[in-house]
Amino acid sequence: MRIVTSEQMREYDRYVIEQVGLPGAVLMENAGAAVAQVIAQTHGALAGAPVALFCGGGNNGGDGFVVARRLALLGAHPTVYLFGKEESLKADAATHLQVLRRMGLPVVAGADPHQLVIDPNTALAVDALLGTGSKGAPREPIRGAIVTMNRLTCPIYAVDIPSGIDSDTGAVPAEAVRATHTITLACPKMGLFLFPAADYVGQLHVSDIGFCWDALELPSTGRLFSPQTSSVAATICGPRHPNANKGHFGHVAVLAGSQGMVGAPALVARAAQRAGAGLVTVLTPRCIQPVLAAKLDEQMTLPLADGEGALNEEALPDILRFAQKATLFCIGPGLTTHPQTVALVQHLLGVLHKPIVLDADGLNALAQNPECLRDRPEEAPPLILTPHPGEAARLLGTTTQEIESDRVGAVKLLASRFRAIALLKGRYTLIATPDGTLFVNTTGNPGMATGGSGDSLTGILGGILAQVLAQERNKTDIRDRMDVLVEAVALATYLHGRAGDLACQTLGEAALTAGDIIHHLPMAFDKLLVEPSPCSLHLQTRRLHEETAV
Repeated sequence: MRIVTSEQMREYDRYVIEQVGLPGAVLMENAGAAVAQVIAQTHGALAGAPVALFCGGGNNGGDGFVVARRLALLGAHPTVYLFGKEESLKADAATHLQVLRRMGLPVVAGADPHQLVIDPNTALAVDALLGTGSKGAPREPIRGAIVTMNRLTCPIYAVDIPSGIDSDTGAVPAEAVRATHTITLACPKMGLFLFPAADYVGQLHVSDIGFCWDALELPSTGRLFSPQTSSVAATICGPRHPNANKGHFGHVAVLAGSQGMVGAPALVARAAQRAGAGLVTVLTPRCIQPVLAAKLDEQMTLPLADGEGALNEEALPDILRFAQKATLFCIGPGLTTHPQTVALVQHLLGVLHKPIVLDADGLNALAQNPECLRDRPEEAPPLILTPHPGEAARLLGTTTQEIESDRVGAVKLLASRFRAIALLKGRYTLIATPDGTLFVNTTGNPGMATGGSGDSLTGILGGILAQVLAQERNKTDIRDRMDVLVEAVALATYLHGRAGDLACQTLGEAALTAGDIIHHLPMAFDKLLVEPSPCSLHLQTRRLHEETAV
């Protein structure tokens, strides 16, 4: 499913109206009907229920007029408050307002928000004040209407976006509606997945308005990952050949761990195996190998040269020998930033011509010397970078605040600068490729903001990618299959969050651990191809931030 900016959505509307021939009044009717349907499905009985509709003077207000009529047909008692001059309405909105009047439904035109008295028994309110084209702080009387809405104790349903947020950047310049539900129309808008706006969205519903938008050859900002349309998901989750053996599903090499950091490599290894990898071997400092081996059953270990509790460059020959049988490497968790380990990682990034998932201290080593990638040839498989905002800031030489203020720009810059598939963690994790392709992940919850959660993601990435790479090796050069690789990364990210969501349903947020994510991974696989696609999912947003990454 496409994610669009406000300008892209306007272009979609123009194309459908002018080229396809579907009138704007019909699109408005479909939009209002879709919103009313979600209200009916989520609110329950509407017969006799007083409903307040706050409408602006643009097309968003016109959608609100249709919602009022549709709710009246369901037995509700709607009252429309129009904040603006009736004579200023555009043709389509004016048409639907006249229909309301002819039905005898109450309309308060030119409403003054500071004098407004709302029925205390109001069952729900509808925000149809401002649409996606609104920028900057709302002006009166809209500002006052937003303040009045936020004082209500009933559920608030926002049409397309909560009024007052920037639908492109996620900025909230001043007052904005705090919606209980947001019904975004046709395509999700990018700002709904960016903070602070995401705090105002409540439960997000994506509703169709009567046209197959994905069929249009028009630009979009990104896509929501959908397992139902993913060929990688179908392959990974489909039945395996009866004569398959472990060699058919890839060998993940995990370069991780140091003195006092044994848990990280163990989590990566378990997650990679649980995600479907045929074989997993942890390459780790000799000093911790016995302890790590005791923690693992299905996974193998290989002790490497170390010093002061961490890997050193004497381990390089053994790593390169092992690379001949590895499908890919996961590098970084628990390695530390000891100078000898950093030097080893930097050297490996230049000479290890294997797909690499780089995380944690692997990213920190790269941040200390990005020039180490100069030795990595153009024809080498791409890196997969998995930073949280703090690590992304170090890679780009900026601050965490700057990264969070423009997450889309940051992840795209990471991908282009490092010729990598970049994954920027957080609520609504973003995935980008060097050519600007962007995926937005919709799974996950604040309970996953716990130590080891990133290690479990690294392992799941390794396990999924190992299977994809093993199956692609006899086809075209994997360097030419960036579409397959980024889809595999998106799938792994989706599964990681979905497993976390399933764990949260059982254990709650506070008690959730990284091991619980791995434990629930089989259930996430089981549900992958049978759950509704994102266009019919209710995408839950939270007014609760994950722990700040430093």
